[in-house]
Amino acid sequence: MKTIRSILIANRGEIAARTIRTCQRLGIRSIAVYSDADQDAPYVKMADLALHLGPSPAAESYLRQDLLIELAQSAGANAIHPGYGFLSENAGFAQKVIEAGLVFIGPNPAAIQAMGSKSQAKAIMAEHGVPVIPGYRGEDQSEAKLKAESLKIGFPLLLKAAAGGGGKGMRIVQQASELEAAIAGAKREAMSSFGDDELLIEKYFPSARHIEFQIFGDQTGNAIHLLERECSIQRRYQKIVEESPSPVLSETMRETMGQAAVTAARAIRYDNAGTVEFIWVKEGEYYFLEVNTRLQVEHPVTEAITGLDLVEWQILAAEGKALPLQQHEVKASGYAIECRLYAEDPARNFLPATGKIEKWNIPQVDGLRVDSAVETGTEVSIFYDPMIAKVITHAADRASAQRKMHYALSNLTCVGLTTNQSFLIRLLENPRFQAGEYDTHFIQNHLEPVAMSQPSEAVVEQALIASALKGWQQRETGRDLFKNLPSGWRNSFYQPQKEQFQLGEEKYDLAYRYENGQFSVNLGEKSFKVKLLQADQGPIRAEINGQQQHWHIIEKGTVCFVQVPGFGHLKLERLPRHPIPVSESAAGGYQSPMPGEVIMVLVKKGDLVKSGQSLLVLSSMKMENTIAANTDGEVEEVFVESGQRIEAGFTLLNIQENTQN
Repeated sequence: MKTIRSILIANRGEIAARTIRTCQRLGIRSIAVYSDADQDAPYVKMADLALHLGPSPAAESYLRQDLLIELAQSAGANAIHPGYGFLSENAGFAQKVIEAGLVFIGPNPAAIQAMGSKSQAKAIMAEHGVPVIPGYRGEDQSEAKLKAESLKIGFPLLLKAAAGGGGKGMRIVQQASELEAAIAGAKREAMSSFGDDELLIEKYFPSARHIEFQIFGDQTGNAIHLLERECSIQRRYQKIVEESPSPVLSETMRETMGQAAVTAARAIRYDNAGTVEFIWVKEGEYYFLEVNTRLQVEHPVTEAITGLDLVEWQILAAEGKALPLQQHEVKASGYAIECRLYAEDPARNFLPATGKIEKWNIPQVDGLRVDSAVETGTEVSIFYDPMIAKVITHAADRASAQRKMHYALSNLTCVGLTTNQSFLIRLLENPRFQAGEYDTHFIQNHLEPVAMSQPSEAVVEQALIASALKGWQQRETGRDLFKNLPSGWRNSFYQPQKEQFQLGEEKYDLAYRYENGQFSVNLGEKSFKVKLLQADQGPIRAEINGQQQHWHIIEKGTVCFVQVPGFGHLKLERLPRHPIPVSESAAGGYQSPMPGEVIMVLVKKGDLVKSGQSLLVLSSMKMENTIAANTDGEVEEVFVESGQRIEAGFTLLNIQENTQN
């Protein structure tokens, strides 16, 4: 056995912060690493020591294996914790760490290697009697072979990167005509994400659930599971809500699937934290998906219901100690739910967003845990995953946990950039979700992300009135002349003060008059009686038609970020009284829907294109997106090239529309 005294955390963000907290509790020295983009990140300040890695791109910082090991040795660390993502499932890195005389806080390299290929993993599971999905896994990766095997399996089917996860290199194919493009796209994305374009083909189940079991092993041969997590609420093949216990598992299925997970762990002599993932089709029918040989993002759900610290367990296992519990001693207490707060726009197919968090505040709720690595002032960049925080609630039962989560999200303040906060709030209000009646396609088949992200009329009215009050207060505080005149004084008493705002494509005219300590506000055809109660510090507080409410407002130039409790935040543009003319975008111009990097340009000047044809491929926050033509025409100009980094709204190319019939 080897006592771990100092750990270098080869990761960033909230998992680095979460690992540091356990190190501090156990009296272990923590060493953080950071790129240029992360130099002011909260986790860097938390650590006992922080070491600079290099430039912001992960390939030049967090993926530099030899540098990480060198920094660990020079700083006196005797162990490395890989977190999740980056190098956490890289068998070669784990082996290098061990050969350098350091402890790798994760499973042994052989186990990582065995599960690193999904095709090999399925073969091992099949040999040990764990049910696997019908499909093709083989060395022949020619297009002809993949097409032939796809036709044998039948449609719909799923193409998956053998070396990856997180939805990268994954395509659902509904019919034969889609195969060629899907295979090419999946291979390209797999190679870009994992350096390996091997694909698996699987039978696709359009209505199934994603249920995973937390496994743990030690170096003495013990292996147990720490119950399940339901992870079926997904978008872009990535999870956004996890809960435990699963609302669909019977005790019989829980025992059966749990035993299958332990069998999987023992089959590869697993000796640390991991997750065995299954798809659940119906009572009695389930299939092995994969083993994630690392700690999962959603591990706090398991910690909440078991009361355990899984990072501590990882450290104990890495030190060679036996697992603290046996299987019969593992008990669940209550119910836990986790929602992932992302910098993304649900109304635009969950495209990632960037920006600065101007205000961050977490409400006080019993049973609430928020794992994040952000604070007021944190910049969310294009270089890494767009997850801002994990919000976890724990209660005696599922309904109570949902209620706490709804309250927490409704009152969490994250102002300054677009997030999925309002979408998550609406999701929690959905009757089918509340009843546990969902599958992995619940969002795309039963929800309307655009509508769910739109504010109600009342929310918009609140935001407009609050912003007008904020502006009034600032003018009152800042004026030095004619202080004895009433606010908003005019030569014509009958002329009220006016404000104009824009929200998305809509413009709103607001007029108000201040008399005797009260505002009379007109907004469209509606009238409001408003009293300003607080505006000098903290949130704006006011009484609107007899109801007291509060809003956090951050102003950046003419932009007002307004946090509305129960919804999330709105971005209002305060319009000038005398607008400055601006030129319109060129006709036929294609703008980037997000900040990111140009991965591939598929057309050149003079090319004739058809509507729906792929023009170029963008990557942002580890997500790949294809820009397609929306009309037939000719490429007039291309303004970008592969490898170029761009901002949202940047003009990528122009197409002259073909108007001939």
